[in-house]
Amino acid sequence: MALTSAFSRYGVVLLVLTAAFTFAMIAPAGGWARVVNALLQGGAVLAALSRARASRRLLGVAIAAVAVTVAVAALSEVGGRLSGGLSDLVGAGLLVLVPVAIVLEFRRNLAVTVESVMAALCIYVVLGMFFASVASATAAIGGSAYFAGHPPANSADYTYFSFITLATVGYGDYVPALRMGRALAVLEGLMGQIYLVTVVALLVSNLGRRRRRPTA
Repeated sequence: MALTSAFSRYGVVLLVLTAAFTFAMIAPAGGWARVVNALLQGGAVLAALSRARASRRLLGVAIAAVAVTVAVAALSEVGGRLSGGLSDLVGAGLLVLVPVAIVLEFRRNLAVTVESVMAALCIYVVLGMFFASVASATAAIGGSAYFAGHPPANSADYTYFSFITLATVGYGDYVPALRMGRALAVLEGLMGQIYLVTVVALLVSNLGRRRRRPTA
């Protein structure tokens, strides 16, 4: 029963995040795809905040952020390259609210549980989606091809490259041409490795244990 309850909380958030990046991988280019992706990301943010029992003020800010993200995504269909880049940046900012919600939840809970492990996995997925959005925004705003030897990339290319970099698989089929892109790839690879071998490994190894409160 406890395992089912844990899954029903952050398992839902993880499923929505998975649906969002899967849609980004298979959706055709177009403003309507950006809108659907923004709605999926917004759903993940609101689900995370609701499970963290966030304050009404924070929930109000999140709802407004989701509305702005969807509106900007819709306008990117007619606004051209720069509006598309702005849409990606706004979407990346929206994703940051997921780890914020998770930190708000678990700073009050000293036990390492299945729920906290799943919440950590949610943050890992958010990292991949965040860097994909930032990479797309970098190329759109800069007006240059992000990958060497490839035509202008779409959301599927950025999402694929981001998660391959995060997992440090390194197939080599996509290589950043921009200096900013290379810097982002290095940063993402380091964060992916450090996050897995520290945060996730620490949580799994201490699963079921309760952290001691510091004594005065």
